Amino acid sequence: MSDPTDPAATGSSSPPSGVASSLSLQPQTQAPVQPMWVTDVLSQLDVDAFDWTAFEGTYKGLALIGRLSYIPTLIFSTPSQSPTTLALARAALLRLIPLLRGTLDVGLYNTALAYLARISAESTGAGARDDSMGADEASAVSGKEAEGIPDNEWIEEAGETERKENSRLDVELRGYMSNLIKESIRLTYLAFAQLALRTGKVSDALKAYNAARDYCSSPAHHVDIGVGLIETSLAYNQPLSLPGHISKLEASLDRAYPLPAPTSSRNADSASTTAADIRENREREARAASARKVVGVRLRVARGLVALAQREFEKAGREFGEVGEEGGLGDWEGQAISTSDIALITALCTLSTSTRDRIRRVLVDRSSFRSALDDSNRWILDLVRAFIDARYGDALALLNKHEAMLLLNPFVGPHTDILLSLIRTQAIVLYVTPFSSVQIGVMANAFGTDGRQMLLSVLKLNTPNPRNELFSHALKVGKTTNETTKAALIRMRLHEAGITVDPRPERQNGNGNGNDNGNGAARGLNPSDSLELPDFNGGQIDMDEIVAAM
Repeated sequence: MSDPTDPAATGSSSPPSGVASSLSLQPQTQAPVQPMWVTDVLSQLDVDAFDWTAFEGTYKGLALIGRLSYIPTLIFSTPSQSPTTLALARAALLRLIPLLRGTLDVGLYNTALAYLARISAESTGAGARDDSMGADEASAVSGKEAEGIPDNEWIEEAGETERKENSRLDVELRGYMSNLIKESIRLTYLAFAQLALRTGKVSDALKAYNAARDYCSSPAHHVDIGVGLIETSLAYNQPLSLPGHISKLEASLDRAYPLPAPTSSRNADSASTTAADIRENREREARAASARKVVGVRLRVARGLVALAQREFEKAGREFGEVGEEGGLGDWEGQAISTSDIALITALCTLSTSTRDRIRRVLVDRSSFRSALDDSNRWILDLVRAFIDARYGDALALLNKHEAMLLLNPFVGPHTDILLSLIRTQAIVLYVTPFSSVQIGVMANAFGTDGRQMLLSVLKLNTPNPRNELFSHALKVGKTTNETTKAALIRMRLHEAGITVDPRPERQNGNGNGNDNGNGAARGLNPSDSLELPDFNGGQIDMDEIVAAM
């Protein structure tokens, strides 16, 4: 390894200098500086036995590129790298480069080659290890590229292709603009968006989609634009930009493909409806239902990723859990997220926020969840069953065993630490809830840990939660304000009715019987007191009746 005091040898969070990186356009590859324990966990992996087929799963296109590029960025965002993590990063880069050569993303290609050059420089002196790691992947990469030397011929060819295509579209757009051909302008902007995605310029793609929105001539066109924006954000794992796109797409979807009319309104119009009208309505409703299903899956995934990014794990688990119940991803499988990853996120979020009964109902009892788990993720079902059976030691052991793979997942990786902590806390809570007292030693045996660590974990449960205290205080203030406002409204109604309520306390006379003149008591009335006043019916006015009348 190089001298750790050398800035070039220490793993900074930014790509190597001198390289125009498109990684900055992909938040899933722009991991923040990670603690040292990330390197320690990843160093436990066996790179030679790493199952790349299972890691890539059903991902394809931009989603697969982002998945592979996440590994080296995560590794180089740690303070230092071990030989094992460097070997893992090199293997991922060697699998990434052939995919990049099928695109026009020169920036990401240069960044990948710069990382390879850095790994080769840091691996000097470990020639045997350097030659063995990634041998299968290196067969698809030229010798110079495997050492970090870029293919300048491909770079020039990709740049020239981008310039020609961009120039052609620009000329076409100017012509359509001068002739005000609205539909052609919209299609040209969509072509600009696709070109930007091929070159890795996601911000330009989003701008092109938004520009095309101004030239839409039907609600269906607005739906297409919304779907394009969401698919682009999902493919590049940019959940922070999704909320605005989601709300716009939901509104466009309701206008373009409204829900079927109620049966009562259909029966009212049945007298004037012909068989042809009925057939046409059914076909239209079938097309609308199909479109709503296709778009609904993307909306569901988008809402789930937004909740996951905001660490609203209960909502994320609920949203992802409904994807399988609504028919799954269909032909959208692997273009942004896979069914296996949806099951993984659902399981982790549900375990960290739910009781055993809800875990059994949402996970184990759902056939869609069980069928979504592939062979590489069967351990998740074992984890869920161990949690339900109160075998918390086995459940936590499974989590610790697969922690490295969770860190390498672009969706779960940024939240692995807090998710595992919440699951451990939830396990402790579920363990101690049925008992009035517990023995730390017995509890430590059940969780597979020592007594001191178990005691510390239990004591953490009593740590003050400022967030909960703030919400409790806000609720208390709201209730007090509501009661005060209600009393003020009652007093205002009484004043409008000509009734005066003396708010002063009861005045005592010398005998202590509360009489002013010995004939009766003069005291103030509370809002809940009844007023014995004569009215036209000789009845009684009650405060509750006044409130009900308000």
